Amino acid sequence: MIKVVVDSTADLPIDLREQYGIQVVPVLMMRGRETLRDEIDISRDEFYDWLATTDTLPSTAAPSVGMFAEQFRTLVTENGSKNVISISLAGKLSGTYNAARQAADMVEAELPGSRIICVDSRNIGMTLTFLAVAAAKAAQEGQSLATIVTMLEGMRQRLRLQVGLDTLRYLEMGGRISRLRALVGTALNVKPILEVRDGEVRPVEQVRTWKRVPGRLVELARARGAYAELSVQYTSSRSEAEQLADMCAEVGLMERERIRVVQIGAVLGTHVGPNALTITAMTQA
Repeated sequence: MIKVVVDSTADLPIDLREQYGIQVVPVLMMRGRETLRDEIDISRDEFYDWLATTDTLPSTAAPSVGMFAEQFRTLVTENGSKNVISISLAGKLSGTYNAARQAADMVEAELPGSRIICVDSRNIGMTLTFLAVAAAKAAQEGQSLATIVTMLEGMRQRLRLQVGLDTLRYLEMGGRISRLRALVGTALNVKPILEVRDGEVRPVEQVRTWKRVPGRLVELARARGAYAELSVQYTSSRSEAEQLADMCAEVGLMERERIRVVQIGAVLGTHVGPNALTITAMTQA
């Protein structure tokens, strides 16, 4: 039996978690003296309500080695899952992947016969869900651990995430861009579109007004070709996300009933801020 583990930046919907038995290790957020586990100690709506009013960003941290080790150990000892695949957000953006690897080495040494493979998704958000579900389906079909890992390594080249921001304030507060750049962008009412690809955040273009952002996200997605998976994610405005999903369906990117609308978690949300929208997708092979 092969079990699949992701960190909470995967934004894995509960129904998929239950259907495929995928386990989730929460990423951590420090707010003042509080250490909060993503999705467990604070709801996402509560988080964004607070984020919109604070002048100090929370800091975020990877799950500890111990948190991963506890999850791996439970799967091996209690569920009898000798083989485990752990899928993490991009190693270039977080220490989560390295924490998982260290935990895997620890548990393999403790429990002979166990095999825990850690996969760097090189992305974030629902892209991890696409990988995790594919891995779980393949495991149910009886595919070998090596075959599934090879499949995931090929799939991650097809992952795409583009995010439109309503404000540069949160990137600036988090030190991701210079204060001057943030001030200029705010003065011009610039709405940046960024892309996460191959483990890096890359600027795509700037849109003058927020009203134009959803349409431009759709245009950019159309230019990428055909998709095997596509979801729309949002931080605080579900109604805008639903409208964006409708737009994606109208231009033929994906049938509307297949487009999930999912809220972005606290880690990515800390940096992109309220009112952000993404099209998260995987192109066809």
